[in-house]
Amino acid sequence: MDLNGDGHIDILSGSYSRQGTAMAGLLQVLHGKGKGEFGLATPLAGSDGEPLIIQPRNGESDDSVLDQICTRPFAADLDGDGNLDLVVGNFRGTFAVFAGESGGKFAAQNTWLERDGEPLSVPAHGDPCLVDWDRDGDLDLFSGSGEGGAFWFENVGTKTAPAWSERRTLVASTKSPNAFSSDARFGDDHITGPQRSTRIWIDDVDGDGLLDVLLGDSFIVLAPAKGLELAEAEKRYAEWCKQYDEAAKAEDEKALDRLWKEREKLVAMQSTGSVWLLRQLPPAGATETRGQER
Repeated sequence: MDLNGDGHIDILSGSYSRQGTAMAGLLQVLHGKGKGEFGLATPLAGSDGEPLIIQPRNGESDDSVLDQICTRPFAADLDGDGNLDLVVGNFRGTFAVFAGESGGKFAAQNTWLERDGEPLSVPAHGDPCLVDWDRDGDLDLFSGSGEGGAFWFENVGTKTAPAWSERRTLVASTKSPNAFSSDARFGDDHITGPQRSTRIWIDDVDGDGLLDVLLGDSFIVLAPAKGLELAEAEKRYAEWCKQYDEAAKAEDEKALDRLWKEREKLVAMQSTGSVWLLRQLPPAGATETRGQER
């Protein structure tokens, strides 16, 4: 998006937290220079000249940092005033808003997306995407989640005065067995749908006039360690998982360290992910999709 209105596309990014100071994720921009070139990442500042930092919804508390870290911004004109606003996800799964001001500036203090006085939320790690899903002229809110799946909040207000429905499930979580449990599966044949840590984007991918869903995810693939056959690796790893679970419950740090080193002799682990494409059915209702492709 063109964040500062200079006619060049910019790159907007969040971050987990700052370094060398109190934990809070920054919002950063790489300003476009044209011809595919971009400037260095620069923290976005509010109208007071200070870096934009999410302020906790209920003030300082033991867990207030959850409102401030793992920032994931999305720029859109939320209230139809002609200025881009920033809707920002966080670790807790709620959504902060920095209102846009003229000249590509943003309010120094954030507000929150709420329904009936309570914050809109997903199960951890909000990942906002705003689009007019139901083609009624206003922006609806979508989000992935750290727990998997994808969710949406219909804008039941107007283009200039948004209001939100209760959370609805757009894509259900299809989490496979935990890679550290005794029923863990080797390979990736059992991965039949989006897993954890989902990120969402919505667009008309195939040009049929209907909005489709792109959903990235994250999972671990297990393979037998070098020199082991699959059946032997599965058997030995299932026993390892039981021992590791018992050591964890007993908080036996020495046993946990020993078992973690032994793991490498049984399995090779690769953290990876997929991008799933879910095409919308024509002329189906807003939440229907026609299959998914990986």
